[in-house]
Amino acid sequence: MLPIGTVTLLFTDIAGSSRLWEQHGDRFIPVWQAHDAILLDAMSRFQGYEVKSEGDAFMVAFADPVDAVNCSLYAQTALARYPW
Repeated sequence: MLPIGTVTLLFTDIAGSSRLWEQHGDRFIPVWQAHDAILLDAMSRFQGYEVKSEGDAFMVAFADPVDAVNCSLYAQTALARYPW
């Protein structure tokens, strides 16, 4: 549900993704899909509302700033643990 009132925004992006697309071509697709699955799971767990996504970037709104921080920490941990 779209938060109202004062909201906290979270922006994500895969650093260097253009270079990764150029280097790896279609082999980058599963990496991108895994990234998106991890981010979408984190958003869901912490009541994030996906405002916009473009390419490998997300803009997510939260009613509670603590949820935004926890979502970020959860996502970063899950991304770091993923067997890339």
